[in-house]
Amino acid sequence: MNFSKRKNSFSTFATAFSVAVLAIAALPSLTNSIARASGAGLEVEVPFEMKALKAPGLVAPYFVQDHHGAMLVSDQAGGVYSVTFAGKVTALADKTKIKNPAGVAIGPAGFGAYADNVFVLAAAGGIKGACEVERIDKSGAVSTFAKMPDAGATECRDLEFGAANSPFAGKLYAAVSGNATIYAIDSSGKASVFGTYTKPVPFELTTISFPPSSDTKAAGMMLVGMRAKGSFAAKVGRISMVGADGKMKDEVYLVGFIRPSGFAWSPSTFGSYSDELLIADTGKFASENDNERDGVIVRVERNLARPFASGLMDPTDMKFIGSKAVICDPAEKGKGQGAIVIISSML
Repeated sequence: MNFSKRKNSFSTFATAFSVAVLAIAALPSLTNSIARASGAGLEVEVPFEMKALKAPGLVAPYFVQDHHGAMLVSDQAGGVYSVTFAGKVTALADKTKIKNPAGVAIGPAGFGAYADNVFVLAAAGGIKGACEVERIDKSGAVSTFAKMPDAGATECRDLEFGAANSPFAGKLYAAVSGNATIYAIDSSGKASVFGTYTKPVPFELTTISFPPSSDTKAAGMMLVGMRAKGSFAAKVGRISMVGADGKMKDEVYLVGFIRPSGFAWSPSTFGSYSDELLIADTGKFASENDNERDGVIVRVERNLARPFASGLMDPTDMKFIGSKAVICDPAEKGKGQGAIVIISSML
């Protein structure tokens, strides 16, 4: 199967769900693997190291952002935390202040008076309740910043600020899976529907990202990870392109996943795989899959998807922070017991 790398031209992908979708090329077992975390079975391609970070106090890491070189992490058990690569955990707002958090974002300069404030998409009224955006100011005080305008805005997922110097700049975008909708939120806290994705079938939304300007296929677009709801087929997950008008393009960016949950472009410091697109695929949820470790990381090189790391349980988000890939896996140690997984180059 051909996949696309941003330095190369892209292939045209089939989008019909009535036939078998294109699949990632077999994803064979990694034969050159190192760095097995204690009891976890995490494997990564040489010459990289993959390990679960010991971070006392975190229960089930869910979403992550770069927080001045540390990690800003939401915990499915409640709360939002700053975590260093040495494993020091500092609560920005503990579980008594923010319940059921999902995506996290940090206010950029120019977003009203909220530069460097932390924003959290959370279901404050209960795990199945409506999503709203909470704000943690620099003093640590928590307040509600925005409420989604629809009762069906449940199943909170990702929260991202639009890329600078793009049509999305100056807005905060919230992905909500319950009604397959992305909301745009301005600096006054007003939330409005940006796009709803129920055709050709309703979609489960997983994540939002913005490609670099050098991406010849998706420059100026929003990329959205999604999967057809209620589908029994294995490889129906896709990364779709959404324009500044909120409409999903007919052409698909990448297809052939189970549940694409995080994707990012590696920095120049990421060893022999610098400047490549890496994609985290959750696979089937551990709770539905007898705890099978089918979560994987795939890298895209010369239009081909290549296996990079395996042995993850339920990776739900991935970002690069400095020279390291940071993955949240809320079930890494079993149901409701997760870990932050770090991949770093040994070169």
